[in-house]
Amino acid sequence: MPNRRANLRLRKSAVTLTGAAALTALLTACNGNINGTFSDASPTPVTTSATPAPGNAATTGTTGTTTGGGSGTAQSPTTPAGTNTAVGGSAPACQASQLGYSWAGTKAAPSGGGDQMQATVALTNNSGHACAMYGFPGVDLVNSGEQWSLRRAGTTPHTVTVAAGASAHFTITYLVWHSGDSAAFKPTTVVITAPNQRTSYDLPWRFGPVLRQDGATHPGTFVDPVRK
Repeated sequence: MPNRRANLRLRKSAVTLTGAAALTALLTACNGNINGTFSDASPTPVTTSATPAPGNAATTGTTGTTTGGGSGTAQSPTTPAGTNTAVGGSAPACQASQLGYSWAGTKAAPSGGGDQMQATVALTNNSGHACAMYGFPGVDLVNSGEQWSLRRAGTTPHTVTVAAGASAHFTITYLVWHSGDSAAFKPTTVVITAPNQRTSYDLPWRFGPVLRQDGATHPGTFVDPVRK
């Protein structure tokens, strides 16, 4: 009997040890990753905010105003419109608001080119100080339904300094229309934009019909640069 009881104790101990070992193994299998690194199957998305590259900001242009029925086509400004920057010298640029616009004389003069005539416009400096101009004015011949932007002559412009109260000038060379000619353009107004300015001024056209050449490559009607 003693031997049998001893054997039973040994068997129970073995079963207990075996069960404990199995339990330990099971716990180890279930908790093997407790101290490890987990892989997230659904990562949180990362949102980045792009910063615009420098130098790509949009710029806003400035639109000039006109006084009358049309807009002149002035030369691309070498000095910004509305500024008092000197043009090729010490005098500031002549501003459109400080100029007087008028015809120099009551009649157009022959230009020496057959049926071509020349009408001269005076730009008077009313600023109270000397100012300077450079380039071509914008000139449009306008009637009730049409606008003809005149081409520029091939003449080289020069800087013109205008004393207070004095005037600079430019000429409009045009071809006279005669009865029987192909087509007439009958302007009622000439719209003038002083060089490097954006504000236009209207003068009444007083020299009769002009031979229509608004679609010509080398028209006989054109504008010269400003001069004294």
